[in-house]
Amino acid sequence: MKIDIIFEEFLNKVKEQDIVLNYVQVRQHGDIILDWGRMAQKTRLNTWSVSKSFISVAVGIAIDEGIISLDEKICDSFPEYLPDKPSDNLLGITVRHMLTMTTGFDYPMFFGDDPDRYITEDWIQYFFNHDFTHKPGERFLYCNFNTYMLACLIERKSGREIMDYLKEKLFTPLDILSPDWTRCPKGHIHAANGLYLTIDEFGNFGQMILDGGVYKGKRIVSKEYLDMATKKQVPEDWETNYGFQFWINPDRKTARADGKYGQYIIMLPEQDMVVAVQSLSDGEVFRNVWYGFIEKICQEEETDRKYI
Repeated sequence: MKIDIIFEEFLNKVKEQDIVLNYVQVRQHGDIILDWGRMAQKTRLNTWSVSKSFISVAVGIAIDEGIISLDEKICDSFPEYLPDKPSDNLLGITVRHMLTMTTGFDYPMFFGDDPDRYITEDWIQYFFNHDFTHKPGERFLYCNFNTYMLACLIERKSGREIMDYLKEKLFTPLDILSPDWTRCPKGHIHAANGLYLTIDEFGNFGQMILDGGVYKGKRIVSKEYLDMATKKQVPEDWETNYGFQFWINPDRKTARADGKYGQYIIMLPEQDMVVAVQSLSDGEVFRNVWYGFIEKICQEEETDRKYI
């Protein structure tokens, strides 16, 4: 069974479930071997939380350059925002905690469509006024503010507007030109969501991750950082499988960038493959993509290897 047959069966399955796929692209050995779109024109769409993985790579670049470190305290860089009596929990939050979503929040504050977002002007102040009820590192709670604050930290420590920084260090080297990213009322990028990309730009990013931080012969970010980012970084006995703003796949070996409504960039090193998906659905998109498409591709690859 070849990939086009596997994909056709997968496509029929998701249609039966009323799952809306916009684009699917598969690359293997650096070549595009499947490029499907519901719409003829490839257009930039909201990546939702796939944006978080781009900020993770931005953190890796800043670490490589010595601008920030994994274990530095976020409060040290924003002293003017601290409450009069900051808690020990707040003072203990590091870059590592923010990357792993273990900052100690008791609830996730607002997400992209939360009404609080529409009435809050200073998001940095909103973050520091929050109650950090748990010790950092003791509890996983997925929260957009971790990613937002990481972007603000890079901005502050680099002394540059982050889109200028990322255009030079990440986007232009990946052939992502004039990228679109929504902003907060104070002009900082949303970071956790709101980055608009095409399926080709998804694929470029995934190819760079798959190739250990190199794209078209140019080093973007260190392999050492990506090896950490795409491995489980929360305690092994926790059910959550999370790295540094990347999710760990059901095989517990590979990783993905993952966004709301079915946005995925999935890296499969053993197959030397990147699977990129853009959807618009509340259905079980990932379950279908993983078990109805990727697992079957991997099984086919394994069968082919046995007969070589």
